Amino acid sequence: MAEGVESALRTLLLVGVVLGGSLLLGNVVASGSAPLVHSKMLPWILSRTLGIASYLALAALVAFGIWLRHPWRSRLPSPSPASLLRAHVTLAACTVTLLIGHLTAIALDRYAGVRWIGVFVPWHAHYRPTAVALGTLGLYAFLLVMGSAALAGSIGRKIWYPVHTVSAVVFCLCLAHGVLAGSDGRALRWMYVATGAFVAVVQLTRWTARYASTNPVLELE
Repeated sequence: MAEGVESALRTLLLVGVVLGGSLLLGNVVASGSAPLVHSKMLPWILSRTLGIASYLALAALVAFGIWLRHPWRSRLPSPSPASLLRAHVTLAACTVTLLIGHLTAIALDRYAGVRWIGVFVPWHAHYRPTAVALGTLGLYAFLLVMGSAALAGSIGRKIWYPVHTVSAVVFCLCLAHGVLAGSDGRALRWMYVATGAFVAVVQLTRWTARYASTNPVLELE
């Protein structure tokens, strides 16, 4: 009985601390960001922030997907192939969520002049039409890859896996989109160089690896 009461008190205390900390942090953030919330540039700032975040998530997703079938993975006894696959799916979900936020923010931003038609129709944006079009093409290629992955259990590997390899093209399109469309592309050039080089190295080492992996191969039929 006493242990139950003590456990309940600890739970209430923890909830109180979390709620109190959340309220305090929210108060501080709201006070400091009040000028930003009312700024006309807020949609643009949100779009750039979410765009960078979705690009980084995509870079991690692509690199992780290459690593799943990399021969060097045989040197690591853990995590298991099933755990790696779950992490890959989680990264995909994060990328999709951030991408939706990025597209919504840029479509609602009057300053950029992209609008919904510019988001979904290549070369119809007023702002840097070619750079934005690369992002639109990357979006459709990404949807193709995600669709093939969703159907992996029903259409067979010989059909969905070649389509899934288009992810390398998606990454290249999004890299070019980020560099050319972002007003801060020059300031972030080292981020693009580092992520692009990392994905390229993972892919090249996979191609040049000559020994077979002893880990279970992730095959989805």
